[in-house]
This record gives sequence, C-alpha cells and structure tokens, in this order.
Amino acid sequence: MTYFQLFLQFFLIGAFSFGGGLASMELIRQRVVAQQGWLTNSEFSDIISISEMTPGPLGINIASFVGVRIAGIPGTIISTCSYVLPSIFIVITISWIYYRYRTLKGVQGVLKGLRPAIAAMVIASALKLTCNAFWGSVDTIDLPATNLVAVAVCALMLVLLHKKKVSPVQAILCSGLIGAVVYGVTGL
Repeated sequence: MTYFQLFLQFFLIGAFSFGGGLASMELIRQRVVAQQGWLTNSEFSDIISISEMTPGPLGINIASFVGVRIAGIPGTIISTCSYVLPSIFIVITISWIYYRYRTLKGVQGVLKGLRPAIAAMVIASALKLTCNAFWGSVDTIDLPATNLVAVAVCALMLVLLHKKKVSPVQAILCSGLIGAVVYGVTGL
C-alpha cells in the first residue's frame, strides 16, 4: 500500500505543480507533511536543504528523498518516476500546441496570465520556509521566539547572493558551516 500511496501522491503532485521545484514545494509539503504525515515540517525543511545542495531539479530531488525515507530504494524509484510521468505527457502535448499556435494572441495571453500565479506559489513556499526557519512552525509567527541566528544567516546569505554574486552552492555550504559552528559547537 505504501508504494501505491507514494505513486499516487507524487503523480498528483507532478500533475498539478506548475512552475518548477520552488513553486511545487508547498504542494509537496501539503501532501507529504499535512495530509500523509510522512514527515514533520522540520524534516521536510531538512530535505529541501539537502535537495538544494544536490544536482538536479529540486522537485525531483525532493520526491527522491521522500521516497527513500518512506520506502527505501523502491520508494525513491516509484516517487521519482511518478513525479515526472505527468510532466512527460504534459510537456509533449503543450510543446506541440505551443509550436503550432505560439503566435496567436490567445496563447500569449494564457502565458502572461500564468506568470502571476506561479509567482504567488513561489512566494507562498518562501513564506512557509521562512516561518519554519525563523519560528519552527509554518503556521505561527512568535516574534519573541524568533531564531535570531537563522535571521542573521538568512540576511548574510541574501547579501552574499545579491551583492557578492556567490553561487547558491557556496551560500548553502557557508550556511551549513555557520550552522555547524553555531548550533553544533555552542549548542544554541
């Protein structure tokens, strides 16, 4: 039953998550954490961090990590394949339509109309990740309980990414090193 549930959940996520890995994170979190209870919010955040560090698309990496966590190697194969299966069919169909009708104003209008929705999905995911990192919950903002170390690391990484143009991999490794020192050594 676990294999079927993994297949079904990641097939549905793959079918309804548009805009790439960042945009699909909230849908994956809803299915994997809220509905199925396979992971906690903290575990899901850890998987996102690991998925960001590993090569490949974020959504596929998340599906692979969740699959292996829930059902081992067969689980990772099932969740990863079921996640990409809808995309294969959708991309083939849409690419045929796009190349045939791309100059029509209606097609251009649809594409322009999708952009704000994709932006909203990315922002929703970012807000949930921020709440989990700063306050330990995706549902609660408790200012007195703010993790100031997380806020400082986030601000530092934003500056490094934007002003110093460091790569995401360098920012992730730097954040991990800071976390190892601050949380591991000092015990905060």
